[in-house]
Amino acid sequence: MAVRSKGKLQLIEAVGNLCRRLGLPRTVGQIYGLLYLSPQALSLEEIADGLGISKASASTGTRQLLSLGAIRKVWVPGNRRDHFEAVPEVGALIRNAYREIVKPYLDAAQHRVEEVVSTLEHERDQQDLDPEDFAFCQKRLEALARFQKNFQSVAPLLEKLL
Repeated sequence: MAVRSKGKLQLIEAVGNLCRRLGLPRTVGQIYGLLYLSPQALSLEEIADGLGISKASASTGTRQLLSLGAIRKVWVPGNRRDHFEAVPEVGALIRNAYREIVKPYLDAAQHRVEEVVSTLEHERDQQDLDPEDFAFCQKRLEALARFQKNFQSVAPLLEKLL
């Protein structure tokens, strides 16, 4: 029972692409999009059939979405299979995604910039890097560090808004 509605398919694909940009598998976003637009809870089989993906991909994707708090398991009377529904509060989903995906990524990026600066300084001190090249790289990295610092200073405000 594949999704036939063009409008639903467009949203499912848009959410899939957004998740891909956030570093998650595209199918995770597609599963969320499908559940978000579904008036009833869906089983793994229904999710897999609706999206044309394997049951294993549906299972992996639902586990990731459960851990992000984007979906929840629901009990369907008379049915022993697990069923899932989207958590419709998009703000909560965005907050969780920020906390679980974006913030750790920003923290790791800050650490990487610091490592690069340290390596460049070492190469300059060992005369493995030309002084002009070092100055150019240092200028670029300082600009990047300022951007990261500014972004991290507004991050608490962003978290409150979300």
